[in-house]
Amino acid sequence: MAPTAAGTTDAGVVPHWDGGEDPTTPLPTTTSAADDGTVPPPRPAPNSPERPQSRQSAQSPAPPPGQAAPTRPPAGERNISDTGIRALLVPVPDASPTAPPEAPGSVLPGRPDPARPRVRTPQAAPEPEDGTPCPSCATPNAPRRHFCHSCATPLTDTTRKNAEGPYAGERPRLHRDRTRWIARAVVAAVIAAVVAGGIIGGPPAARAVQDHFAKRVQVPAATWKASHSGPEQGAKLAFDGYSNTWWGTGYSGASDGQYLEAGFGQPTDLLNMVITPGASARTPQATDPARPHEFDLLVTDSAGKRHLLRYRLNDGGPQKIDVRVRDAMTVRLVLHSAYGATDAKQVAIAELEFYGRSTG
Repeated sequence: MAPTAAGTTDAGVVPHWDGGEDPTTPLPTTTSAADDGTVPPPRPAPNSPERPQSRQSAQSPAPPPGQAAPTRPPAGERNISDTGIRALLVPVPDASPTAPPEAPGSVLPGRPDPARPRVRTPQAAPEPEDGTPCPSCATPNAPRRHFCHSCATPLTDTTRKNAEGPYAGERPRLHRDRTRWIARAVVAAVIAAVVAGGIIGGPPAARAVQDHFAKRVQVPAATWKASHSGPEQGAKLAFDGYSNTWWGTGYSGASDGQYLEAGFGQPTDLLNMVITPGASARTPQATDPARPHEFDLLVTDSAGKRHLLRYRLNDGGPQKIDVRVRDAMTVRLVLHSAYGATDAKQVAIAELEFYGRSTG
């Protein structure tokens, strides 16, 4: 029986300890009256001065005088009652039952685990049953292989059947190709002919070379005239330096035999001449006058010698022709045929320009 607040015992009340000894400490074993025939001394009351006030005994009170004490079973045969077990429990103040877990709220999605690399177990490649046999060890190899997988011997013949050139330790052959010697002989002959021609020809040959590399300057015409001119299309318009003015023969058709002549005030080394056929430098139109096609160029030098040159022009646009006459005094252009000649059109020349050797 457990002690109450008044010192009495009650089977349904759990004792409350204020302090002092641990209530779970087992009580010392006492000798009963039946064991030795003596009665144990009585224990002090809970409120007596011999026992502290803070601890209360959980044992039963002593029997009244004159009455034998109840016998107890041996220590090994004692049974612990529910009251004794409850007396060992220590109550927890302000204890409350555990609340059930709350429902989980919203959480962020978890990160997926990264994919683990797949580890391949090294395995030996299966050997082909049928394949190209190695010329060294006769091991069959797959058709796509170039070297034996057993001894690394080349499976294909890498040597050139028709090898050109000397081998190691072989003396190179002499070059017996005579083509280059023939070419060198031809070049030497040409150079010798040019030198000999320059020596034999004298000044004319030297002048021809000089004229080819000479710097050219424009030589203006000092005088001009024509066999015939159309109204308001005089010969002067062919030497005024403008390509939108032109000289006209004044006759319809090809104007065969009509000429245009320019004169220089002093002997001039004439090299080139630029002629602009038609009424302008642009592409000829259907309504434009006729353009010269074939003509003769008659050049007179300071010695009175005449040089006759024949030319053929394309239809439209300024065109350059070579003259190469030393000490030229006059230049006459004689027409023979024309482009676009009709009974209602006359032959026109927009501009004549002369270029000679630079004296600077």
